[in-house]
Amino acid sequence: MTTKQHRAIHVMFWMEVCKNTVLTIIKGSVGIASGNKALLSDALYSAGEAGSLFTRQYQVWNGKGSPTESSEKRKKVGQFIALIVPLMVLLGGLQLAISSVQVMIKADPEPPHISALIAAVIAFTFAEIWFQYEWRHTYKDAERSIMKHYFEQHRYAFYTSLLVLTGIILSMIGKSFDYFYLLYADPIAALVTSGIVIWRSYLLITGHIPRQKEESYLDTYDYMQTVQRVHGIVTVEHICAYEREEGIHIDLTITVNPRMTVAEAQEVAERSKVLLMGRFEQVSRVQLKVVPYQSEYPYKSNCELAERETNTLLQ
Repeated sequence: MTTKQHRAIHVMFWMEVCKNTVLTIIKGSVGIASGNKALLSDALYSAGEAGSLFTRQYQVWNGKGSPTESSEKRKKVGQFIALIVPLMVLLGGLQLAISSVQVMIKADPEPPHISALIAAVIAFTFAEIWFQYEWRHTYKDAERSIMKHYFEQHRYAFYTSLLVLTGIILSMIGKSFDYFYLLYADPIAALVTSGIVIWRSYLLITGHIPRQKEESYLDTYDYMQTVQRVHGIVTVEHICAYEREEGIHIDLTITVNPRMTVAEAQEVAERSKVLLMGRFEQVSRVQLKVVPYQSEYPYKSNCELAERETNTLLQ
């Protein structure tokens, strides 16, 4: 993964967080003020999307560095957030689903307020314009697997918002033209949207737990054989491969000649990443750590290295 791609992923992450936060505020505030359950369920969906982004980002941060005390604490925090965020969203979806059923049971459901329609149209238009801008200016620098993942996320959000907008419009049409049965379109849209929120939150919860248990069981033989062919690597000290939604992530620690400069070691690391991600299309991220080779063989002591000038491996 190149520096440009890393920058693109970082920008995409924060742009998606900002977008979902703005959508949550717009839909949630108007939904609470107007008492519209469909708009509230759509706001909860956007809040869940923002939470899932942070959940995946914490899972990426967990794989960085060696298993020190601070990284273990960070991993525990990441696991807690990965479970508590979708759980809270799931409970909110259950509450809205129950409220939607109660509204449908009423003999005369009330039509949505005009402010709910305005907020739904603004949020829908804002999300689509934002996505088109990201797709043309930011996503083009990301990897294909990352682009596919964000496109799928947008597609689900697009259909959910369209469902809510359709329910609000049909309910208002039913009130204007005295079509009583159309008044149920809004609570039905809220119920279906709440079901989608519950289902996606359930998948996040159940998908996170087995992944934490099984991520260390992926075979790393082919990856290790590939990395060992890179010129400049002495040994592979640690390698771990685990599967995530975006693809396979590899955590790797290699040793190099202690005579190497920092720039030369960085070049070896970049070649290793390019080779792994080029040969194995399912690999979406390689977190690589470079350390100097510690054994006395085949290298001399530090004192002897200081007394003589020798070329590095890359020279």
